[in-house]
Amino acid sequence: MAWALVVCSLCAAILGGCTGAGGSRGTEAGAADTKLEPVDLVWYYPQYGAHPDQRLVNDAVNAITRTKLNATVDLRPIDFASYEQKMNTIVASSEQMDVIWTSNWLFPWATNAKKGVFRPLDDLLGNYGGQLLASMDEKYWNGGKLGGRLYAVPNYQIAAMRPSLVIQKRFIDKYRLDVSKIKRIEDIEPFLRQIKEGEPNIVPFGTTRGLYTNLLYGIDWRVPVYRNDPTPTVLPDVTAEMRTNFALMHDWYTKGYINEDAATLKDAADAYNKGNAAVWFDITGKPGSEVEFKASDGGYDVQLVPLAGSVFVGAGSSMNAIGRTSAHPERALMLLELVSTDKELYNLLVYGIEGKHYTKTTGNFVQVHTDGGYFTNTDWVFGDIRNEYLPEGSPPDKIEQTIRANDEAAVSAFDGFEFDPERVKTEIANVRAVNDEYYPALATGTIDPARFLPEYEDKLAKAGSGVIVQEKQRQLDEWLKARVKK
Repeated sequence: MAWALVVCSLCAAILGGCTGAGGSRGTEAGAADTKLEPVDLVWYYPQYGAHPDQRLVNDAVNAITRTKLNATVDLRPIDFASYEQKMNTIVASSEQMDVIWTSNWLFPWATNAKKGVFRPLDDLLGNYGGQLLASMDEKYWNGGKLGGRLYAVPNYQIAAMRPSLVIQKRFIDKYRLDVSKIKRIEDIEPFLRQIKEGEPNIVPFGTTRGLYTNLLYGIDWRVPVYRNDPTPTVLPDVTAEMRTNFALMHDWYTKGYINEDAATLKDAADAYNKGNAAVWFDITGKPGSEVEFKASDGGYDVQLVPLAGSVFVGAGSSMNAIGRTSAHPERALMLLELVSTDKELYNLLVYGIEGKHYTKTTGNFVQVHTDGGYFTNTDWVFGDIRNEYLPEGSPPDKIEQTIRANDEAAVSAFDGFEFDPERVKTEIANVRAVNDEYYPALATGTIDPARFLPEYEDKLAKAGSGVIVQEKQRQLDEWLKARVKK
């Protein structure tokens, strides 16, 4: 139903006579013309660290939102490490939450939608977010849908994954590494040996969770099924590919290629943020991420080396929802539309105040003052990156590369399938506990898989992993049959 409303929003833009385009009225005509009452909104989102000039930027944001929405926005960033814990506490207190950043990996949107933390957005989006709705294809909006209803607004950014190695260029140059010959994980090992032997203060491979991902082994990302399987069969938690990967990681660990604290580090950046890791793994491999890595790894240039083709995984990795406790959900939706359509507001949130936190250079490029008092390094948290200025060092066509990667990425044959965990939620909780105990150590090579994998698999079985596989298979078979009937 929401997609039919795009026609209405386009009609409004062309003819000016179709009602229900509240978002366009609010963001284009200005608050004075729309007779909007003044409101106060609260926006929670994660960040890497505290900004001394947070208040200055917040005031500048409000100068825009008061004019265009008659709304004051209280920006309440929380550090990534404690974001989920603090948000759960805020949810339990029933505090005002108008806009809430959520994802499929931190403060999970589906879990919170089921708990009633978020408002359904279908009607709100149709009535107050016509421009926003028309800005993205349906496949992006599917990232925030549960049971056919929309609960979160995707931030347009990279929605495709291209598992890649990240390698410091100073070592590529020094050891004359031919990155064109690196096609598989194993191909980087000779280089790791060189780093171990020639760079005593450098960790050859920095990691927190290893580098196993189904995407490297021809296994679908949405359902654990081999992509070329004519009769899709759900795979067990531990696959043959995982065993091979864990054995390789343990070999690297025993050779001293992997950081000794890999299994206990919580944040992926902890493995490389001091610039003392020569290589690490990035599951996304997004265009332009070299600049972000440089800013967070001690200022060293890096190069991404893809290990697999690009796969469209949806927009669930960064979204904003509207809280059930919001007294002004319409205005909250209008704020989300404004952030994603107003270039000045979006870049203010990302980079801060021009002249103080960044300087425009040539074209669409800016020089970011990383020590200027406001430095987020998280353009993907706020809205549509197609509006962003490019930090110096980015490819000139970073945005075009991102759009192309999203458009050309392979789409899962099971796109649209939603696994309902209700029947096996006890088993899922039990399996999660086993994974918390064993997976980090196995995936990073810290413990010997020859000894501990059988123990891990035995505990998984006792926790009910096989029951979960059976339930996934049952639901997948039903979904496939329903598709054939259509």
